[in-house]
Amino acid sequence: MEEERYKQIAPAVVLAQHGNKNACREIYLQYYKSIYFIANTMTGDASLAMKLTAEIFKRMFASVGKLGDHMAFEPWFYALAVALCRPHIPEEKRELVDDRIRELAEKASRCVQERDKFGFEHTMMKLIEEMIFCLPGDAKVFFFYSYFAGLEMSRIAALEKITEQEAQERVDAVALLLTKQTEKIRGFGVDMSAFVRDMYRSLAYITSKTFVPDAVHDAVSEAIGTDVHPFAGEKPQKSAEKAVGESKPLPEPDKPVRKSLLTKSDLILFFAVLLIALVVFSGVKLYRNMKNKIETTSARPASSQTGQAPALLWNGAAASSFASGSGTKEDPYMIENGAQLAYLANLVNDGNSYYAACCYRLSRDIALNDTSDFDSWAQEAPEHKWLPIGHSDSADDHAYFTGTFDGDDHTISGLYVETQEDYAGLFGVVRNGTVKNLVLKDAYVSGGSYVGGIAGYFASDATASSGFSYCGFSGVVRASGNNAGGIAGYFRAEGNENMPSVSSCYADGMIHSAKGYAGGIVGVGEAASGSVKIMDCLNAADVFAETKNSGGIAGELRAADGDVLTLSCINVGAVTGGASCDTRGGLSGSVSCASGEGLVNLSYCVTLDSAAPTETVTGNGGDRLVLTNLTKLSAEKMTDVSQYETFNFDEIWTVDTQSGLSHPVLQGIEFVAFTHEWTETTSEDVSS
Repeated sequence: MEEERYKQIAPAVVLAQHGNKNACREIYLQYYKSIYFIANTMTGDASLAMKLTAEIFKRMFASVGKLGDHMAFEPWFYALAVALCRPHIPEEKRELVDDRIRELAEKASRCVQERDKFGFEHTMMKLIEEMIFCLPGDAKVFFFYSYFAGLEMSRIAALEKITEQEAQERVDAVALLLTKQTEKIRGFGVDMSAFVRDMYRSLAYITSKTFVPDAVHDAVSEAIGTDVHPFAGEKPQKSAEKAVGESKPLPEPDKPVRKSLLTKSDLILFFAVLLIALVVFSGVKLYRNMKNKIETTSARPASSQTGQAPALLWNGAAASSFASGSGTKEDPYMIENGAQLAYLANLVNDGNSYYAACCYRLSRDIALNDTSDFDSWAQEAPEHKWLPIGHSDSADDHAYFTGTFDGDDHTISGLYVETQEDYAGLFGVVRNGTVKNLVLKDAYVSGGSYVGGIAGYFASDATASSGFSYCGFSGVVRASGNNAGGIAGYFRAEGNENMPSVSSCYADGMIHSAKGYAGGIVGVGEAASGSVKIMDCLNAADVFAETKNSGGIAGELRAADGDVLTLSCINVGAVTGGASCDTRGGLSGSVSCASGEGLVNLSYCVTLDSAAPTETVTGNGGDRLVLTNLTKLSAEKMTDVSQYETFNFDEIWTVDTQSGLSHPVLQGIEFVAFTHEWTETTSEDVSS
C-alpha cells in the first residue's frame, strides 16, 4: 500500500479493530467503489455484485479485529474480496480472458529473450490493463497474490477454506515462478516496481469511474448496522485529491465530506494553536497588504478605478511580494490581486526556477481588465495586456512554470493576450506542472502557434502526475498558426511512466486556428511516450480550423510510443473549417497512431449530432486505434441522463435544470457561458 494512502486509512483501521462505527464508515467510503467494481467485473451480475459487496464488508468488519498488523489491512481486504467473488465467475468468461493473458505473457517472455526492452514494457502494460479490466478467476487471483506478497499463510488458508499446508504450497509455487522471472527481468534492466505502481494507480482510476447503486449502500448499512451512505444528508463536495498534479498520476474519485474522528481534547488543542497562529499571521498580513496596496495602485490614478476596488481590478503593475505563504504544498504563496499574479509571471519569465516550481493559490476573484467593451477587443485592445507565465523562444531561451497553481474555485476575468509569438495563454508554457480549480471568464487570447485559454503548451516527462483539472475557459482563442485549444493548445506526454491528464475541464466561446489543429479542449493531445488522458471534459465552444483537423474535444489525438485515452467527454460546440479542411469531427478532427507502438483509445464520448458530420475522422493505426461507443445525440436528448453510458452523474456530471442549459455540465466547477456575439472573418467557411 502506498504510504500516503496508508496514512489516510491507518487511524480508521485501528479504531475499527476496536469496534468504532464511525471508523467503519470511513473505511467503507474509501473502498466501496473498488470492492463493488471487483465484484461486478468478476461476476458480470450487478445484482449479485451488490450482495457480494455487502457480504465482503460484513466479513471484513467482523474479522478486522483479528488482523493484528493494521499495516497489512489493504492486501488482506482485497484478498478477502477476491476469495469471496471467485466462486461466482462464469466459466466461459474465465477461459476467454485466461487465453488473452497467456498470449500477452508469452509475448513478454519473447521480448525478454530478444532483448526488446520497449516491447517488453509495452506488453507488460497491456497485461496489467487486461488483468485489471477483466479480473478473471485463477489468473486474477495469481495476480493479486503476487502483488500483495507477504500475506500470511494462515490468512490465505482462512479465506479460501483450505489447509495451511495447501496455502503454503500455492504461495511457494507463485514465489518460485516470480523469483525466476524477476531475475530474468532485472538482468534485462527493467524495474518491475514501476509496473506494480501502474497497476495500483490504474485500478484506482478505473474504480473512480464506477457508479455504485444506492442499493449497495443500503445492503452494507443493514449488514454492518451503521449508515454508510456517501453524502448522507450532504451535498457532494470536491475532493482535495481530485487534482491531477499532486502526488498521483491518476485522478481519484470525489470524496464525501466525512465526520471527523478527532476527540474533544484534540479539537481544543487545535483551536488553541490556531488562535496563536492567527495573532502572528494577522500582523504579517496587515503589513504586506498595506505594502501591496501602495505598490499596485501607485501606477494608476484613483479616478480611473471607477467603481472597482484596487484589489479586484488590476492596474497593470506588478507587486514585489505575495500576500502570504512560503510556496510549499502545505503553505502555498497566496495571490489576492492582479499585481501579485503579475509578480508570479515576472519571476517565472525571468528564469527563476525556484519560484517556477512553487505552489500558489488564489484567495479571491481577480479582474485583469474591465470587460464591458469585450466585444471590441479584436479591434481595440483594453487597458492592460497580459504577459503569459512561461515562454520558449529557443532551446537556450526558455522559462517554464513547473509548480502548482490552485485557483481555489476563483475566477480571473478580463485576460487579454495579443502577440505574434508562439506559446500564448494565461500560462505560455507549463512543464510537469499543475493548474486546477480555476475559471477564466471573458478572456481573449491571440498568438502565433500553441495558443490555449489556460496554457499555450503543456509537456510532461516526470513520473509524478500533472496537467489540468477543474479548469474552465469562457472566451476567445485565436492562433495565427497551428494548435489552438480552449484549455491547452498542445498537450504532450514525453516520459515513459508519466500520465498527465486534462480532467473535469470545460470551454465555451470560440476556438479559431488560421491554419490547423483546433480543439475545444486541446488543439493536439499527443503521447510520445507515457500516457495522455482526457476525461470528463465538456466543450461548448465553436471550433474552426482553416486547413485541417478541427474537433470538438481535440484537433488531433496522436500516439507514437505512448497511449492517448479519451473517455466520458461531451461536445455541443459547432465544429467547422475552411474550404480545404476535410478533417473535422464532433469529438476529434483526426486520430493517428501510425508511428511507434502506442494506441489511441477514444471511447464512451458524446457529441451533439448537428455539431459535425461525423463523431471523429477515422485515422490510421490498425488495431492500435480504438474507437468505441461514440454517440451522436439530438438536441432534445442531450439532457437525457440515460443516454450517457459510463458517465458518472452521481459525482462528476449533472443536468442543471435551473440554468436552462441544453446539455450536462460538470459538478464542482461553475459553468460560465460565453454570452458575447463574436464573428470571425475566414477565407471560406464550410458548415457542418
